[in-house]
Amino acid sequence: MKKVLPTLVVIILIGVLGTVFYKTYWTKYTYSEEQVDLDAYYEVEGEDDYPVILQDQFTDYHVRKIGDSYYMGLALLKELINDRFYYSDTDAELSYCLPDTRITAKEGSDTWSDASGKETKEAYVICVQEGDAVYVSLDFALHYSNFSYQAFTAPNRVSIYTEWGERQEAQVTKDTSLRVSGGVKSKVVSAVTAGSRVVVLEQMDNWSKVATDDAMIGYMENRKMSKPEAVQMAAVENYKEPEYKRTALEGKVNLVWHSIAGTAGNTTLADRLGKTKSVNVVGPTWFSVLSENGSMDIRASQDYVDHVHEQGMQVWAVLDNFNGPNGVQESFMASGESRAAVIDKVVGTAKDMGIEGINADIEGVSEVNGDHYIEFIRELSIACRREGLIFSVDNYVPYNFNDYYRLDEQGVFADYVVIMGYDEHYAGSTEAGSVASLDYVTYGIEEALKEVPAEKLVNAIPFYTRIWKTTAEGLGSEAYGMSEIQQFIANHNMKVEWNGMTGQNYAEAADDEATYQIWIEDAESIEAKLKVMESHAVAGVAEWCLGMETEDVWDVIAAYMDQK
Repeated sequence: MKKVLPTLVVIILIGVLGTVFYKTYWTKYTYSEEQVDLDAYYEVEGEDDYPVILQDQFTDYHVRKIGDSYYMGLALLKELINDRFYYSDTDAELSYCLPDTRITAKEGSDTWSDASGKETKEAYVICVQEGDAVYVSLDFALHYSNFSYQAFTAPNRVSIYTEWGERQEAQVTKDTSLRVSGGVKSKVVSAVTAGSRVVVLEQMDNWSKVATDDAMIGYMENRKMSKPEAVQMAAVENYKEPEYKRTALEGKVNLVWHSIAGTAGNTTLADRLGKTKSVNVVGPTWFSVLSENGSMDIRASQDYVDHVHEQGMQVWAVLDNFNGPNGVQESFMASGESRAAVIDKVVGTAKDMGIEGINADIEGVSEVNGDHYIEFIRELSIACRREGLIFSVDNYVPYNFNDYYRLDEQGVFADYVVIMGYDEHYAGSTEAGSVASLDYVTYGIEEALKEVPAEKLVNAIPFYTRIWKTTAEGLGSEAYGMSEIQQFIANHNMKVEWNGMTGQNYAEAADDEATYQIWIEDAESIEAKLKVMESHAVAGVAEWCLGMETEDVWDVIAAYMDQK
């Protein structure tokens, strides 16, 4: 009996230890079969909500299922896929500009039309507005955009690809499971079968984050898949990028603007133009938008056009929005009808008079109207392209605060993009300074070239200078032409010195009433700017404006034009 008791104790002890070992092993090393809540894992927000998996990665983006189709919010569509789509609340209409036509679809309609009026019916509603939100069918977006998408359920999700580079892929070698995180006790996302392929998103020592063909994302053991290898993704085959053909001058552009306040201003052309050299384009300020409905003041003259042509030059008539009785007019751009009214008048007049180009000088646009502005530019470009007109657009020097002028889009749709490289210091400036220092001009060109091809970029230079006057009441300035500046300097016995920092001659003087400062625009300063332009191989030069220059300026411009 004494021998049996210790043996029994040992057996019981072994059993207890075995049980503890088994439970410990089971707890630590065996695979969990607990399924994760997939709706929570993918952050599905309702039965019609489909989270976006972009390039095999989770995002915070969502699309909606409406009926049998999938819709993305317009703001997200513009951010992720194609920002050329435009929606007008005024017209309740979605539009898209191609090189030679504009596609439009009314909100809630399954039909779209092109500029000729031809209608095409789809199997789905093209766009839907709910409150302030506009949703666009992804199937419709596919017509004009280089992307692919595929929708899945259980859980709801949409996989989207917009890029087609290399990625790391591996083949699954054993049936296994994707898990929420690396570890056998992590919850299961989905089963993965041997022979299938996965995209390897992140590789660790024992586990890797992967994505399956049906956009299931989780972690898998490295030992259950082959070594990852680089694979080139196959791009979509049913999309072709449209070609936005341009009309351009042969050689450099030399555009001089001619400011015409009324029809009588046309008569000043002959005398002023006769003093120029190497000019190949004249830009008369002939078209001014006056109101939100697109009414216009038109000062065009056939005799003027004929005279310019007799001199072997082209006419690029200027369209502006800041010469009306109410100042800057932005509101006309919010309506398709008023945009069309302006375009029809301008292009129609150009066609009737044999004008070669349109130069859009739309200024003072606020950010809230940025989308309307660039849509107007796109639509005007289509009309110009259709009639064989050269289309150019004037712009401020680009900064972050005015990037809604969209130089990148202008670089696609316009034949030339003009940077007005002046008004560095202007009438309301709180400090005196140059109108167009060399650094300012260089900055404007270099920033523009980040978004506009050099063969399309024209830099504009000023033929005017500001006389800055500081008195007991404060600082003020007035702009004058080059001859008037030289006369002022002579009258005030001002000493003139070259300022290498600004690339200009500088003059300063004081009397009992005020201190005067002038950063002078003259042949020397213009030559310095032209050297910067030549070094950046831009498409040419523009000048504001005819009649404000001294004749010697044309010699340095002619020398620039002669350089190949």
